[in-house]
Amino acid sequence: MIKKSKKTSPRYFDYKNIETLKRYTDSYGKIETRAKTGLSAKSQRQLSVAIKRARHIALLPFVAS
Repeated sequence: MIKKSKKTSPRYFDYKNIETLKRYTDSYGKIETRAKTGLSAKSQRQLSVAIKRARHIALLPFVAS
């Protein structure tokens, strides 16, 4: 029997850690869904808040070019 391995996600999403946040956005800059990220609801909410904070202070773009 083969076990599925879950993606390793950080315990806390920091808005200053851009490389981690980029993993959870698609090529257009949109936040990936829970089905694609494999995160829990709580972690997905923390992720979206961190991405929105990073966008607001111009660390991440709102729309990818």
